[in-house]
Amino acid sequence: MITTKRNFLKFYLSISFAFLFFNALGTFMIYTYFDLINKGKSEIKTLFMLLFGIAVILMAFYTVWQYFRNSPTIKIDNHKITFNKNEYLISDIKKVYLTGKMPFKYLITFPMEGTRIKFKDNSVKYFFNDMYQNSWEIKYFLQKVVIEKGEFSKPENNKIDPKLIRFIKTEDFKGNQWTSLRGISLWGLIFFFLFLVFSKGKVPTNVNFWIGFLAFSFFWFYFNSWLMHYFSLDKDFLIIKNHNLIWKQDIYKISNIKEVTFETQGKMPNCLRVIEKNFKEKSYPAGTLSDEKWIEFKLKLEKNGVKVRNECIYEE
Repeated sequence: MITTKRNFLKFYLSISFAFLFFNALGTFMIYTYFDLINKGKSEIKTLFMLLFGIAVILMAFYTVWQYFRNSPTIKIDNHKITFNKNEYLISDIKKVYLTGKMPFKYLITFPMEGTRIKFKDNSVKYFFNDMYQNSWEIKYFLQKVVIEKGEFSKPENNKIDPKLIRFIKTEDFKGNQWTSLRGISLWGLIFFFLFLVFSKGKVPTNVNFWIGFLAFSFFWFYFNSWLMHYFSLDKDFLIIKNHNLIWKQDIYKISNIKEVTFETQGKMPNCLRVIEKNFKEKSYPAGTLSDEKWIEFKLKLEKNGVKVRNECIYEE
């Protein structure tokens, strides 16, 4: 039997942050309301402050409830699949869509990469990749047992030895970080702070100042650098690299890739999501690539036999 495990970062940490943020904001607004009342300011807009504060606190509890509702514990074996306490026979599965954007219900419904399972009674169940750390296992089981009508066995390890690509000639798909928004944000802010420090003519000697400055600079550098991946390609391998984190390198064999997706997530730059045939997947933000480079990359991937879902780049 396979049982899902919720993702610590994208599930537990995300809803914990949202819960604390909404509660803090709502509490502050309610505190402000009573402070205004004590000062004799009992206008209608003051009452709205109280009502809005209560609504924001309720939003904190709604967020936790909805995320748990969208991310049930899933268990599957050769005979049945359960979503929390709802149990279905494997033989009652009518259709499975293993990849694609599915409706994630919140205050509004927004698309999230996931799986759709339709049963013979026309009921439909979804689960979403980012909510679990092992969603790929459920998908792989469904592929082997439900779709292919075969036996489930653990997939082979697709990790590639870097020695295999040491001497191959690849084509790079990258932008210029110095002229991109992410690069300007990264280096511009750091150089601006350095300019403010040294333009006064006296270098600070306070150790705490430099510890704080270096800690912030490291965080700012790593965060923005993580958003600046680029891609190298030859006929057999897709290689993910990074402009600044030069030790970071992920290697995929073209024959092991099921599909890739060009997508955008909220305020993130455009991302490449690589989905392997065993349904393991990973997303790579690539903030330096222009739309023209993305389209050029897409055409090259398709020429090499890779299926591409373009969900964010305009094509004429």
